[in-house]
Amino acid sequence: MHLPLWLLRLGHPRQRRRMMRRLAALTLAGFAVTMLFMAATGRGTDRWFFFLMVWLVLIFIPLWLVIAALESMGPALRHRAARRLRARGGGYASATGAAVLVEDVFAREVVMPRIATPLQAERAREAAVALVLLARRRPLPEEALRHALGRCLGCVEAWMRDLGAWAAATTPGDIQARWAMVRGLAALAALSRALVAVYEDSSGRALQPDPGGRTPQAFLDAVMDYCDELALRVEVVPWAEPPLRPPADPEEVEMLRQAWQGYAAAPGQAPAALQAFLDAALPRMAV
Repeated sequence: MHLPLWLLRLGHPRQRRRMMRRLAALTLAGFAVTMLFMAATGRGTDRWFFFLMVWLVLIFIPLWLVIAALESMGPALRHRAARRLRARGGGYASATGAAVLVEDVFAREVVMPRIATPLQAERAREAAVALVLLARRRPLPEEALRHALGRCLGCVEAWMRDLGAWAAATTPGDIQARWAMVRGLAALAALSRALVAVYEDSSGRALQPDPGGRTPQAFLDAVMDYCDELALRVEVVPWAEPPLRPPADPEEVEMLRQAWQGYAAAPGQAPAALQAFLDAALPRMAV
């Protein structure tokens, strides 16, 4: 079953809601134009109910059923399309193909911590797609993606170290404040986990492990496991994992963390908050 790649993205709830709103607006606009045409040609508007039913039964309802069906069919169709893109080669060359591949990688490779809400998962997935699409517009897409990944990893590591020490020092009464910060970190770790998988998938090269043999994937999995420890246990032990890489610039880390927290906590689609995060993760002058 070959569907347009953009249609496969409607498997995500937010994309479906957006498309359903557009479909409703299109139906109402079409009905209004029809009635204006009938009035302008003098054919009368007394048959307005008939034309309304035409737009509802022949346009709105069939398309609404297709969009709704993608809730269950979307993931399988997207995975099949991603396999075709990989077999064909060059799937990351087009924006829509890259988006489908990133979403497929995210679904296969990222297991969100239990403390994360669906909003955090959606934010991580959307940011992964946006970063990959931004990187592919740079002169050296793979290097740009690696640069963004490095900044995200540096931020995750610094944030994890600070949050682990803070959580171990606070009293049990601070558990709600801990949850809010842990969810933001968990979402950024999930984003980084997806970027690692996308980089290796698109470049065909594996990221090198640290001197102890620990891969970035193992480090990020440990971070997300520790996020659940922080969120679900009153008493936690400090973060004791060895550093994955040399410490990142504190100013860059704080800027990226603030931008991510602003995006992760923003209501609705928040395109401005997403753009602020993209600017922090992959500055325009980088690579």
